[in-house]
Amino acid sequence: MKKIEILTFKGCQTAIDLVRDITALIREEKLDAEVETIIVPSLEKAEEMGLFGSPTILVDGEEYQKQPFSHPGFY
Repeated sequence: MKKIEILTFKGCQTAIDLVRDITALIREEKLDAEVETIIVPSLEKAEEMGLFGSPTILVDGEEYQKQPFSHPGFY
């Protein structure tokens, strides 16, 4: 089973829409995957975790769209 983690800050509408769309796709296509939303409590924690925006998507623990030349944190 694929594990999809959506890391975001509380109230991020893009993350809310993304989780809804991914969940619908998994259901419609009968994919072997699960989605989990993880709320990152602060910009400092996002920087500490090396996140590059909200939402950040991890698939089986690997960041989907890492931007290695930008500054970590949510924007």
